[in-house]
Amino acid sequence: MALTHPAVRAAGGYLRDARMRRYVLPEQAAALLAVSEESLLAMEAGHARITSEGISCLCHLYRCPEDAHALRTLAHTLAAPDEGDMAEAVRDWTDGHHQRLAGCARQAREVRWLSTALIPPPLQTPAYARAVECPPSALPGAPLPSPQTVFVLDERILHTDHLAPEVMAQQLRYLLDLEGDQVRVVPGRIAAPEGHLIELKMAAGPAFARPEHHGVIYLPQDDGRLSALVSGTWNLTTPAGTRELLLYAAQEQLGRAYVRAGAA
Repeated sequence: MALTHPAVRAAGGYLRDARMRRYVLPEQAAALLAVSEESLLAMEAGHARITSEGISCLCHLYRCPEDAHALRTLAHTLAAPDEGDMAEAVRDWTDGHHQRLAGCARQAREVRWLSTALIPPPLQTPAYARAVECPPSALPGAPLPSPQTVFVLDERILHTDHLAPEVMAQQLRYLLDLEGDQVRVVPGRIAAPEGHLIELKMAAGPAFARPEHHGVIYLPQDDGRLSALVSGTWNLTTPAGTRELLLYAAQEQLGRAYVRAGAA
């Protein structure tokens, strides 16, 4: 099968998630489009583009018509499956972008989230989200974090002095209380651009996304450098080392809070 742009894979993943949430069988959706069930599943997997008319029909069937325009943009900004496609980033700047990203993530077999500036929105406490002015749309109602999602954080995020120490201490306690091995902290500085980078391992290949306050950017196909960056960063961490770094940061923030209360 021809290689598709990561944005096409994201659109297909979201449509599959929407279908499953509405308990629509693949054969029902395929019949609506007058295609085979195999063709529908290939579109959902991101192996093939779906027509604009098909996207509109499916969004109506799945009762998410407000997503049709954005999904058409993701699937058809790049019309021809050639090398030029892979050289361009595709932006989802329409309302609901983070929910579409979350729906796509639920269809990935593995999600790795690398953060160098802020706690990832799915892990933010309400007080932290308010303090960093994270929009509600960036806090997916989807079940993230999920068993297939791991988060890798730059240690500097934990030691910020730009937020009230009480807020940071509460946020760090929340991270410490998470079960499993979903959060890792890299000692020192992550050698990556500032912000968030998400690797979604989809059926048709990896997709990389950079969520921002006002939208999500789906990055073009690369030669494995981004995957190597995420894997290399993960390999710098251990569960024991992560817990130690979180405990130290929490104690530091509690100390700042004590000093601040005394000064007040």
